[in-house]
Amino acid sequence: MTELLQVAAAYFEPVAAGYTVKIHPAADALPMLEDDAAASLLADVKAHGLRERIKIWIDQDRETLWLVDGRNRTRAAASAGLKCDSVVEWVSFDDDAEVARYVFSLNLERRHLSTSQRAMAGARLLPMFEEAARARQGARSDLTSAQICTEVRVHRADEEAAAALNTSARSVASAKKVLTDAPELAPLVDAGQLSVSAAAALAKEDEDLRLQVLEEIQSGLAPQKAIAKAKPHVSHNSGDNEWYTPAPFIKAAREAMGGIDVDPASCPLANETVEAAKYYTAEDDGLTRPWVGRVWLNPPYAQPLIRQFCEGLVKRYQEGEVRAACVLVNNGTETAWGQALLSHAAAVCFPKSRIKFYSPEGAKSSPLQGQLVAYFGDDAERFAKAFAELGEVLYAKR
Repeated sequence: MTELLQVAAAYFEPVAAGYTVKIHPAADALPMLEDDAAASLLADVKAHGLRERIKIWIDQDRETLWLVDGRNRTRAAASAGLKCDSVVEWVSFDDDAEVARYVFSLNLERRHLSTSQRAMAGARLLPMFEEAARARQGARSDLTSAQICTEVRVHRADEEAAAALNTSARSVASAKKVLTDAPELAPLVDAGQLSVSAAAALAKEDEDLRLQVLEEIQSGLAPQKAIAKAKPHVSHNSGDNEWYTPAPFIKAAREAMGGIDVDPASCPLANETVEAAKYYTAEDDGLTRPWVGRVWLNPPYAQPLIRQFCEGLVKRYQEGEVRAACVLVNNGTETAWGQALLSHAAAVCFPKSRIKFYSPEGAKSSPLQGQLVAYFGDDAERFAKAFAELGEVLYAKR
């Protein structure tokens, strides 16, 4: 950042007209090109000139020349010796939030950014959207204090940031947790080496474990292998989604319900066993999607996700969206989410032993407590028959 700013300040000096040159936070929230891509861009600029102009905003109120779009092109144009005034396009904005929306609308089309990379950009710009929301409210003189509070809820900054980046507020919240609690993992997410959900889960762990994972990844180990190596015996209990249910339980659930239409907390590899007609990943934000028909649910075991998924299942079942469901969770019968499941389930299977979940690499791991499978539907006998070999089945008395 410092080196790039020095390049930009020197390059734009002919047109800066006494303004301070800065890189706009909206532009700086996006990852720079990797070395190979930057070298290719420089070679192209030297051969053909700059195909797309650099976007500059003169903010007279703050006496600042903002580099809004074109950090990589600025560096390449300066290295290629192109004249500054021949490659600049002047743009105008009302506020920083408008800049952010403009920058992202350009780059989401131009750059192949993953959901995790977009979420990180949104989290970095949350203060900007919060300030814009406060400015909007402050500009209005017709609101009472209560109405202002309502306006804040209606125009939530995290939702605005998520919308600007074409991602979910939940992903932005995960990215914010990474930036706040485990900033050392942010470069891995920016580089596409680690998903924002996995980084947020690691942010809950102690610093020594995070640093161990970081070192393993930097040494060339794949992220999931690094995580499994660092914490092989507690991964599933901590809410890590990269531990999957063994096939016999999936087969029993399929037999109990006649098939699986939706798995709202899954991933491509897990669905090779589940074989749900539709599944949602962490980036899809399954909590906000439809769960129609027969549902298999093995939710993340970390709070608040386990509560949100269990309560979401109960609500959808009561409303008729979910016709039948099998829910595999820790046997936390004393919890609010556990009570919610038990108060609406038709039957429950208590496995004979702790389930040995498996990782993408084939390693097996048992969580720190036992599990239960709660059945929702109108054929408890069929559920009991399907799960008879796996554990004791108890019927609910209504």
